[in-house]
Amino acid sequence: MMKNQTRFPLLLILMTLLLTGCSNLQNMAKAQKPQAQISSVTVSQLSLTEVTLLAKVTVKNPNPIKLPGVGLTLDLNIGDKKIVTVVQPDSSISLPAKGSRDITLPVTLKFTDLYRTVSGIKDTSSVAYEITGRINMKVPLLGDVSLPLSHKDTLPIPQLPDVSLQKISVQEASFTRLRLTVDIAISNPNSFALNINTLNYQLSAAGKTLTSSSIKPLKLNTGERKTLSVPLSLSLSEAGSSVLRLLTGKAAVTYTLNGEMGIAPDLKAWNPKPLTFKSEKSLSL
Repeated sequence: MMKNQTRFPLLLILMTLLLTGCSNLQNMAKAQKPQAQISSVTVSQLSLTEVTLLAKVTVKNPNPIKLPGVGLTLDLNIGDKKIVTVVQPDSSISLPAKGSRDITLPVTLKFTDLYRTVSGIKDTSSVAYEITGRINMKVPLLGDVSLPLSHKDTLPIPQLPDVSLQKISVQEASFTRLRLTVDIAISNPNSFALNINTLNYQLSAAGKTLTSSSIKPLKLNTGERKTLSVPLSLSLSEAGSSVLRLLTGKAAVTYTLNGEMGIAPDLKAWNPKPLTFKSEKSLSL
């Protein structure tokens, strides 16, 4: 009687293990290929020399078992040229059972590499790119699985704003005073807006300083150019008779506009330091 009582729990345990094993085998027999996509690409850092993109890859595992050893390779392509390759080894990445995981990789592109590989884009403000790649892993019953990745977008190439002296017009001339209007053009060649927070300048003629001043903050939209008309008044006592004769003479005079400006792009990834500028032009008043 005792032997029968002992056998019954053993049979129950064996049947439970057998059923559990069958269930696991059924789950494995229904193994599905994971899914992967590049869910987003953002500009993380930007300068005049390089750009770093953050590519977020989302991988979904529909299987009831954890999948270890996930490898990832990404290529940054411009046209038909492969510029950058980034590889994430598979030693530290796994996918949870019936879950998903985001894998974020930085992709850094140096503009010198871009200009050397792709011709004709050095003076452009943006360029179309494509990120391609593959997720590699082992899935029970399915073996080695490779999932393709692709993402297309436009990459900003930052350019310095241009400040140039356009013309100088005489508004009033007398024996004691000269009133002028100085036209200064400011251009934004970028594919994003620029805020000119500060702009301090100095105007010289034939090596002699005429004035030093600044302009009010302004915003330049994508590709916008603005011309500012700045009044300038020169007196005989301040400038000297020789300077006034030079400016009002018939011969062309070389004017120099130089200074410094602080800009804030409408692109958080780029935080440039104050920039210097210089523009020269020969004019006759």
